[in-house]
Amino acid sequence: MTKHKNPLFIEKIIQLSYSSLGILWAALVLFFAAAYFALGQWLPTHAPYPIGSESILQSLGDSIYFSVITSTTVGYGDITPHGLSKALAATQAIIAFFVFGLCISKLVSSKQEIAIRQMHKLTFEDVFRNTREGLYIVRKDFDHIILQAETTRSVDDEHWENLAIAYKQAESLLAEIPDFYTSDGDLYVIDERREQLLQEAVHRTLHRINQMLDRFSAIGINWLEEKASVEELRNLLDVVALLTPRWKESSPYVQHEAFEDILAEGERTRGKMEKGLGDR
Repeated sequence: MTKHKNPLFIEKIIQLSYSSLGILWAALVLFFAAAYFALGQWLPTHAPYPIGSESILQSLGDSIYFSVITSTTVGYGDITPHGLSKALAATQAIIAFFVFGLCISKLVSSKQEIAIRQMHKLTFEDVFRNTREGLYIVRKDFDHIILQAETTRSVDDEHWENLAIAYKQAESLLAEIPDFYTSDGDLYVIDERREQLLQEAVHRTLHRINQMLDRFSAIGINWLEEKASVEELRNLLDVVALLTPRWKESSPYVQHEAFEDILAEGERTRGKMEKGLGDR
């Protein structure tokens, strides 16, 4: 069974712009004014009084006036419908009320959309800032471990545990990056400058890992023996290898060299790991 993909008539009306709704309202006013005028000329007993008992020009003016008053549901009472014009006036009032309701609905919807956009932007900025700050904190953890290794020529159990946690934290932060490109309805899209800052943060984090592992090797610390941290590092590299191509594909910008640099840093780390494990 095939489902209808075309929007309903009511949805099409709601999607009209304010100017289109204004034109629609004016067209309805003129249409019903012409109907009242026609009744006054050919069926005066069914026309709003005194339309039809006046000159043609005055009847035309009163027809337009009565149509406007009916559409705005004001009803001063100086012109009163009779016969068929009662049904016309009631129909016009209902249609006009519906059109006014659509305008109010669009206005409220527009205000809500602005509020949603602002809220989404604030949330986006908060997540973006937390991601960059989180990666900065991870790099500071690496720096503390490097400092301890250079000072004591070793890494104690607490710092190995901190290293595994830092890897896991970096993995968690990197996994959130695709969310910057999946906003519904294009509420807010990361701009090029922020994307570059994010790329730089990721690249620096991976580069710092390579620097740390190089320092371990230079000092003579066998970091491959720490299975917990090695396993978390492997998971982090898997996330980088999986996420970066998706990140590159999702990016609306043309400068993609940074993605290649990120992948290269990840492969450098993986190469150190595989070489070390292969030599054992």
